[in-house]
Amino acid sequence: MNATSARLSRPCAATLMFLLILGSALARPAQAQSEEISDQDKRVHYSLYYEDFKNQNFESALPNLRWIIEKVPAYPSNDDRNFERLIEAYAGISGQAESDELKAAYMDSALAVFDVAVPTLQEAGAEVDEVQWLIRKGRFIQENAELLPDALGDVAAIYLAAYETAGCEVDPYYIRVIIDDQVRSDEKQEAVLLMDEAEACYADNAEMMTYITEVRNSLFRSPDERMAFLEDRLEKDPQNTEIVAELFEIYLQLGERAKAGELGKTLLSMQPTARTYQLLAKMHLEDGEAEEALELYEQALELPGADEGLKRDIYYNMGTAQQQLGRLSNARADFRRALDEDPNFGQAYIAIGDLYVTAVSECGSFERDDRAVYWLAVDYYERAKSVDPELASQANQKISTYRRTFPDQEMLFFKNWEAGQSHRIDYGCYSWIGETTTVRSP
Repeated sequence: MNATSARLSRPCAATLMFLLILGSALARPAQAQSEEISDQDKRVHYSLYYEDFKNQNFESALPNLRWIIEKVPAYPSNDDRNFERLIEAYAGISGQAESDELKAAYMDSALAVFDVAVPTLQEAGAEVDEVQWLIRKGRFIQENAELLPDALGDVAAIYLAAYETAGCEVDPYYIRVIIDDQVRSDEKQEAVLLMDEAEACYADNAEMMTYITEVRNSLFRSPDERMAFLEDRLEKDPQNTEIVAELFEIYLQLGERAKAGELGKTLLSMQPTARTYQLLAKMHLEDGEAEEALELYEQALELPGADEGLKRDIYYNMGTAQQQLGRLSNARADFRRALDEDPNFGQAYIAIGDLYVTAVSECGSFERDDRAVYWLAVDYYERAKSVDPELASQANQKISTYRRTFPDQEMLFFKNWEAGQSHRIDYGCYSWIGETTTVRSP
């Protein structure tokens, strides 16, 4: 028994008291009771209580209504109307009570009726819908939560009992209440199992399907939990491309390279889209297989679905692959294409600045003209934080680092450079750069 079900089994004091009130009635067969009571007595007590009840004189109605409940509970139409009215009467008296204590006491009495109505009516041979009474009880608690705070925690268990009896006939609203409660109680597996069943029950209910998807996605937040959850989902639904795609990304995130490789092939056969090729290319890029990654990125660009956001990321990653291969000019071209797609993509500016720093390292002389390239690198770091303030910390750290390597005052004097003057980087092994920067003081 899970926690949701367990809460349903807790009896309250008011329920026990009400059972005692009805004890004598339940102790004797309903038929015997009917034989001992005249039709006239039934009609009189019923008429008296109903007249008071109809006029909302609930306290006056109670004695005769209780007589009916005890002696002939299903009178006059072999149904549950008397119990419904008894609940309404207690609730009505509660609403008229002066103290909160009395209000709560009468509401407890009303709640107790739900626990005895069905067995009493069944004993009397009346027609009674057990599931409907469970639903009514849950709704009654929800609608009167302020006066029944201790019972509020039982609502999900009540609806679960209704669902376990009636299955898909239960309105999906009540299934949502159960699932929400299971999620709050950290009963994740129970919630998953119930959502699996509900998915089959309410497949035509778009709102319910959206709800189930959202809850599933929120259940398992850590990558490890999410991986186990998705593997289980994939086993049940092996043709679901969304599950395959997400699981593939999680494999990459967790470093499960062998699993990612196998699932990547499956994903490509199921969904040969730009996004799929991009995911596969990312795996090769992270494994240092830059040429393979570039080939897959090129294929991604040729496929439908490569929208602006996706193209930006593809071009950026192509630039990273080109840089891994030592092709700095090609890398910059791809980073620039990423900026064409999104001029506010600050990370691409950072990447170009880093390319120029790499160029200095590869040229190796670290003389005056080499150090001047750092002016241009810093230009790009400045641009990065101007378009994307979230990159400010990263950009400022780089700016601080490379400012220390700017040409010193002696170098400026020797080269006849003056602060604020334009300076073009297009000489020697920097000929591919071909950009203009500004001379800065040390």
